[in-house]
Amino acid sequence: MNPYFKYPLIGLLVFIVLVVLVVRGCGGKNEAPEPVTPTAVTEVPGGPVIVPPPPETTPPPTLVQPSSVSVPSSVQPSLVASPEAEKLLDSAREQLNRGMLEAARQIARNVLRLPEVVEFDKTWRRAAEIIDAADKRLMNSTAPTSEKKKYVVVKNDNLTFIARRNFTSIGALKRINENLRHNTVIRPSQTIMFIAGKWSIRVSKQHFLLMLYLNDELYRIYTVGIGRDNRTPAGTFLITGLTEDPAWYRNDGQVIPYGDAENLLGTRWMKLTPTEGTDPTLEGYGIHGTWEPESCGTSCSAGCVRMRNEDVEELFDFIPPPGDRTPPVRVVIEE
Repeated sequence: MNPYFKYPLIGLLVFIVLVVLVVRGCGGKNEAPEPVTPTAVTEVPGGPVIVPPPPETTPPPTLVQPSSVSVPSSVQPSLVASPEAEKLLDSAREQLNRGMLEAARQIARNVLRLPEVVEFDKTWRRAAEIIDAADKRLMNSTAPTSEKKKYVVVKNDNLTFIARRNFTSIGALKRINENLRHNTVIRPSQTIMFIAGKWSIRVSKQHFLLMLYLNDELYRIYTVGIGRDNRTPAGTFLITGLTEDPAWYRNDGQVIPYGDAENLLGTRWMKLTPTEGTDPTLEGYGIHGTWEPESCGTSCSAGCVRMRNEDVEELFDFIPPPGDRTPPVRVVIEE
């Protein structure tokens, strides 16, 4: 071959090879680049979390911010009875209907001790109503119960002596022992039942409830009226006087006798005397009955705690007369 044609041809081939190599290295116009999926980032409490891209064969999932998730508000345990409380309440009600009064009361007291039960909530009230129903029957009959004790009459005994000796009252003895209600004559060797223990009272103004306790255990509940315009004072008091068929000593000095249409005190009066640091000038307050039973459960009185006559008569009978060796009953009035 003519050398004049040989060397230019070799140079042309080298040039073509170089062009091909450059084109492949830089990428041609008709070659699509490899797809690159960007890394997704979502914000969560505690800092960002990197979420790896999904496989190419499936579409990427929709990311939900935690702040957009709706969380239902929690239900207060005290507003809804737990399964355990419901079971106990059903059992207590069954025992009550069968006349097993002390068993019903004890089961209901166990409900009050459950950690989720809050005083005065719905579950508490249901249990308290069972306790109240059981004890109403127990304190008005000779039905046996652990707090009832026996006293055997000896020569020269009388009901006044028996009541004082056992820190109770004649009225309570009559309620418990049906045979004494119409005949108070007693004889030696006769057995008399009485309730042994220490009574105390709490009044919740907010809930219009008077709660009677025996040895610090809830015993009875009564709906009461309190003073209008917040006139019933909160504090600690002692029952220092008991009066049947009371006259009303008005603030203007007038005395309205029992039975007068203007006498607002009903059939019983229990005098309250402040104690334990309560303002000593809070005089003239008491727990009394009313001729307007529908007013109980409202703010209606001039400042006293008002009860239905049948309720105040029952409570009155179980408050031992203060004096002698009998300590007065403590009353706490709460807002």
